[in-house]
Amino acid sequence: MPSPARHASAVAPVVQPPVVRQPTAIPGAARTRIEVTARDLQALSPGADARVYQQARALVGTFVVAKAAQRKAILWGHELQKSHGELVTEMLALARSPVLRQVQGYLTRMMDILGSIDLMAACGHSSDGVVGRLFQGVNRRIDTPGELARAQAELEQLLALMGGTLEPLLDLKDRLLRLSASMQDTATQVEASAIGALFLSERLRQDDAALAQCFAERSMSLTQTLAQMRQAGSTRDLQIEQPIRLIGAIQNVALVVMPAFIGSIASITTLGASKTTVSQTEAGELAYRLRDIISQLKP
Repeated sequence: MPSPARHASAVAPVVQPPVVRQPTAIPGAARTRIEVTARDLQALSPGADARVYQQARALVGTFVVAKAAQRKAILWGHELQKSHGELVTEMLALARSPVLRQVQGYLTRMMDILGSIDLMAACGHSSDGVVGRLFQGVNRRIDTPGELARAQAELEQLLALMGGTLEPLLDLKDRLLRLSASMQDTATQVEASAIGALFLSERLRQDDAALAQCFAERSMSLTQTLAQMRQAGSTRDLQIEQPIRLIGAIQNVALVVMPAFIGSIASITTLGASKTTVSQTEAGELAYRLRDIISQLKP
């Protein structure tokens, strides 16, 4: 025979939850956002790129009037200015990269050596006369076969060192280009923030003068930051150009033209050791090639 408890549970009615026939409402104020068009922003601050107006419009669209506070206005665009400062610091650090000074030192030394070579004299066609020939070897010129041989050895050493710096230079160039792209993107965001702050200062002027003033000050500060970024653009281009120029000097001159020229120098020293002279025409042609190499290596 079933117990009373089991019997009671078997016959207990099932309580169904109430059916909600209409949407419920939670007391509170709706978030009022400011509507603005790109045309409105363009009329307020003409001359910007279309992408800037779109970003400014999106920024204004996220502003909630009910939560408007001076803290929000004071911090408007602050992170962008902070990011800009960090990017500038990083760019300066890359511009002082040791590999740049290293390669520039190699190129300077190479140009010093090449500029000191007197090929006509080293080939025995000096126009200095007897007195000039007596003092060969005691001047700063490289004008004897022996000095030419020593110059050849140092030039070969410099070429080997420069070849090893090509990869670091390429890495540095890529980092500078990426950093430059980040700075340009930040500049776009700064301009959009400045326009957005200007619009909000005008929009809130009658409702909250103090808040409107905060946005006006932020707009001016961001505009000043943007002007600094644009002024630094030419410097940034020069910083990017430096490794590109050094890469070109290594690839197009040091590793392409110089090996053949060093081979010609080696031939001169070999002929000098065997008491065989190089013709004046051949020496003149080598001197012309030497001047061309020096002009290509100059910044």
